[in-house]
Amino acid sequence: MRVNGRNTMPSHSWASPKSAIPTPRDIPPSWTERIADGVLNLVFPDACLICASPVSRVREFGVCAACWAKALGLRLRPPWCPSCGLPLQLPNDEEPALCGPCVLQPPPFCGARSYGYYAGELSRLVQAFKFDGRKDLAALLAPMLCAAFSTTWSREECDLVVPVPLHRRRARERGYNQSALLAARLARYMILPWSESALTRTRHTPPQVGLTDARRLENLRAAFHCERADLVRGQRIVLVDDVMTTGATAASAAGALLEAGAQSVSVLTVARSVPGIR
Repeated sequence: MRVNGRNTMPSHSWASPKSAIPTPRDIPPSWTERIADGVLNLVFPDACLICASPVSRVREFGVCAACWAKALGLRLRPPWCPSCGLPLQLPNDEEPALCGPCVLQPPPFCGARSYGYYAGELSRLVQAFKFDGRKDLAALLAPMLCAAFSTTWSREECDLVVPVPLHRRRARERGYNQSALLAARLARYMILPWSESALTRTRHTPPQVGLTDARRLENLRAAFHCERADLVRGQRIVLVDDVMTTGATAASAAGALLEAGAQSVSVLTVARSVPGIR
């Protein structure tokens, strides 16, 4: 079992719903950091992983100010489906209702929220974090989870943070679980415990990219199992992942947690894939 203990991060670092998300980029550097950064940039110049512009090696995490601003600008705004968080096009005076897919097949989770569209600069950041070994980007992406969380829930409404697990074969190939890195930071900001062992992936499923909605659901059927029911029983869980596409992964993972006795599952992701937007 791995359950991280509670920390002392001040609540204002995660609860603000403003678009200016506190990240390490926002902390003014000390004079020693400025000197170290200058020396490193002379010896090992760095470039933005999105546009290749020169960046500060220490402070900017490989993302220039312009690309970072564009990534922040991709934030999702209401109205959205109360259940899955899919953005909706509604008249100003109309209350948001469930989207078509949630009406036809209600998901097992009680709600899902994402920071922004899986498009443009935000998708490039997520891809670098997930596939290019840029684990340091968790420091920029986790505060986005905090901002998304605070649009709907409060800290008092959750008890445990759980990442969507990778199958052990894929974890060996990648070297880390990007969702676990996000969950660990989110739990620290929210002063909550988190568990990487509560949920396991029992089947090595093929990638979801390119599959139809029906194939995605079939691909993930019984793909997750809750190894530690004692950890989740009666708990209000925040399930963390990097991207939500159709919600098939979140639904399968949430179902396994609920079967093990969880009181509720809320889903939180950095980005949301929306049809027609790239």
